[in-house]
Amino acid sequence: MRTASIFHLSPVLLGITLLSLLIIAQSNHSDAELIKKQIDPAARLVPAPLLKWPEQGAQYAVLVDKSLQKVFVYHKDNLFEPVRTFNCSTGENDGPKSRRNDRKTPEGIYVFIKSYEERFLAPIYGVMAFPINYPNEIDKKEGRDGYGIWFHGTNKPLLPRDTNGCIVLENEDIEALASFIQLGDTPVIISQVIEMLEPDTVKTEATALELLIEAWRAAWEEEEIETYMSFYNPRFNSSGKDWDEWKAYKVRLADKYKDIHVKVNNLRLLKNDGLVLAKFEQVYETPTFYSRGEKRLFFRQNSKEWKIVGEFFKGAEVKTMVAKKPLPSPSVEIRAMIQSWEKAWEEQDLNAYIAHYDSRFQSGKMDLAAWKRHKKELNQKYTYIEVGVRDLKIEETSSRTATVHFKQSYRADKYEDFGLKHILLVKRGNHWKIKKEEWEPLTKEPHL
Repeated sequence: MRTASIFHLSPVLLGITLLSLLIIAQSNHSDAELIKKQIDPAARLVPAPLLKWPEQGAQYAVLVDKSLQKVFVYHKDNLFEPVRTFNCSTGENDGPKSRRNDRKTPEGIYVFIKSYEERFLAPIYGVMAFPINYPNEIDKKEGRDGYGIWFHGTNKPLLPRDTNGCIVLENEDIEALASFIQLGDTPVIISQVIEMLEPDTVKTEATALELLIEAWRAAWEEEEIETYMSFYNPRFNSSGKDWDEWKAYKVRLADKYKDIHVKVNNLRLLKNDGLVLAKFEQVYETPTFYSRGEKRLFFRQNSKEWKIVGEFFKGAEVKTMVAKKPLPSPSVEIRAMIQSWEKAWEEQDLNAYIAHYDSRFQSGKMDLAAWKRHKKELNQKYTYIEVGVRDLKIEETSSRTATVHFKQSYRADKYEDFGLKHILLVKRGNHWKIKKEEWEPLTKEPHL
């Protein structure tokens, strides 16, 4: 029996076959070089998407290279080589996902949002599954739709580019990947090709973005609205507001709150295909409002400048506070007390009048009880009383004592006098009380 050989093919078929084998060999060689570049620590390159890690939070990042059909897991302390590398399968059609049922895998920056064990899954998903948040806010803003993009296992042989859009791993590999995942925080970057760069190049870009975010924060806090809005792309849209509506909204807030404090904590910076995600804890505080939560800013580069194209906030703590009224100064309190004392004296309201005096009051030889009897006799003697207080001077001798001096005119029926009144005040609780009172006559000032 004769064995078939490619050398028995016609010259045309033989040429086509050899060309195909050469293309496959070149493709395999190219993939091998890319993988070597990706995982070889000797190359001293790091993933371009991982610009800055936060002080707290997930310590691993998951990167998917669709061209290599690989999943790489990196730890924040060593970006020169992945801690794990897994084979995977992505959508059977090339390009980023944009429509439902287009059988493409999305490209972008995502997080894992749920996990499912085998008992909750159909056999097609293998032993475990992790949905991601596709479509995210930017996907929706830019018109991409579809849903149900998962990392999951499989119960059949793993073939490259063989899914409806999900990222599929061998069952044992999805179980291994699970140990690196922190739901809602571990970043997932999916790209056609994961770019690798010199560490200094990545650091320079990260520093420039950090400075940009700090300038944005400072302009917001200082209520410099024109400068603040210069950080936004003219096509910016968020929470149903375009650029002009966002500016008007910020102007209203600046008018409402004159004292704004903004903090940016725990900053993470991720980049993919011309898009940067800045994710951080934002603390916003005014005298009457406080909020703390996760802020996500999406930047795209206009020529050489990064501009905000999307802004999203998820509050963890929001509260409205009652503004504390500033305590009145002692002088203000004392003036109000003297006016009240004068009014009670003129109205001959003995109880209200005596309420302005301290229990240890003394005037000459009279204590509070004798003073009250004296004033009661005068109220019975006179049908009316007029008191005038002029040139009031207050000396605060401590936080709880003060002396008051003023010119006092007094008129009652056919009696009148004019003199200088000296009052010693003490503060009891929240109220000023008269502890000592002295009066000395003065010559009546002539009417001009």
